[in-house]
Amino acid sequence: MKAKYDFSKGERGKFYNPKAVFDIPNSERKDVGPKMRLNNKIAIVTGAGRGIGKAVALRFAEEGAKIIVDDVNDTNGTETVAAITNVGGEAMFVNADVSNAADAEGLISEAVDAYGTVDILVNNAICSTADVLNNNWEANLAVALRGTSHCSDTVIPVMQNGGGGSIINIASVNGLIGLQGIHAYSAAKGGVIALTRSMAVAHGKDNIRVNCICPGTIQTEVWEPMLERNPQILDEITPWYPLGRIGQPVDIANAALFLASDEASFATGAVFVIDGGLTAGNHQFPI
Repeated sequence: MKAKYDFSKGERGKFYNPKAVFDIPNSERKDVGPKMRLNNKIAIVTGAGRGIGKAVALRFAEEGAKIIVDDVNDTNGTETVAAITNVGGEAMFVNADVSNAADAEGLISEAVDAYGTVDILVNNAICSTADVLNNNWEANLAVALRGTSHCSDTVIPVMQNGGGGSIINIASVNGLIGLQGIHAYSAAKGGVIALTRSMAVAHGKDNIRVNCICPGTIQTEVWEPMLERNPQILDEITPWYPLGRIGQPVDIANAALFLASDEASFATGAVFVIDGGLTAGNHQFPI
């Protein structure tokens, strides 16, 4: 049976339509109204070829950032770059496997060679859905946890030289509560939360803010294998959410935008739970 949701068309949300995302007043960027929040900032987004990473890259570009799109899939990565540049944004693609320290160093190096510095790093890359569902410990830890460490350790000296920066790690509600039997993914994401706090404490003195976002269920291509197995799975999950819906990539992108901007200048070491109320409690528990 065909999956119910067509992610390529942005069903249930407009964010996969780049024209809609960038169709904003004052397209000539005249100096009127509110300033773009990330104007001329240099941002690296890992795993930006699709899903949350793509949404973050597009949202940051909409707010004036120059984007380094990282992904291990050339087609997906170049499509994200095209979605940005076709509407007047600036982006470049780097194929880097962040689980490899040398690749992570190369990613940061290419960004610095192109733009001179890095202001924002979003550690979003994750292994395949199959590795998550099959509890592949090595893949989950290598990408989500060690990949976050590799990129952060390499970018921190750059940010120190530039007077500060913002690192945003994408964790998960799986790192906060027990869900299903995907233990390796949950452990890796829990590690990302702990790593976030440790880095925040170590580098506050450098004006480097380190925060993480814990999304709940977000409708992205990651769900495609599960939808093939059970086309109703997202509808079955929805009742667990007090807001009565699952999340869209733009929900996480907007949170990341706040953390990347000066509006979050006093936020570091924080865990931002963007989950529609899932972890607040069981709203269906009978009393």
